[in-house]
Amino acid sequence: MVQIDEYNLPDDLYYTDRNLWVKVEPDNIALVGFNDLASKSIGKVAFIRLMPQGRSIQKDKYLGSVESAKWVERLKSPVSGTVVEINSALRGKPTLSNEDPYGAGWFVRIKPADPESLQAELDTLIRGDAIESFMKEQIETLFSK
Repeated sequence: MVQIDEYNLPDDLYYTDRNLWVKVEPDNIALVGFNDLASKSIGKVAFIRLMPQGRSIQKDKYLGSVESAKWVERLKSPVSGTVVEINSALRGKPTLSNEDPYGAGWFVRIKPADPESLQAELDTLIRGDAIESFMKEQIETLFSK
């Protein structure tokens, strides 16, 4: 676990420059959600809109949006594939993404077209030793405005 100030990033996940995380599950499905910095910075989430189940999506294309009193964040998909599940619990309680960003607050599960393309896309994301410098840069950028 990488911890900087009050923000935590599990070091077994992949991260995007838009503060999303990706976890590859044993069945090769990619689970996606907000990281701790995003979940705390956006404020209390009021609404989450996500692509519907069954929708094909491309890496870096629109996946959905998250709205709070502070701002609206457009989500870009970190991987390509088909949305096989959306977190329906977020409809009734969108603040789950604030309260438990790495657990109950996940957004979608995406099934890649093939495992090789998934790994190639994951290789473009932030992981391992790069997490700490990434997080410090994100904090500085977000709070220097």
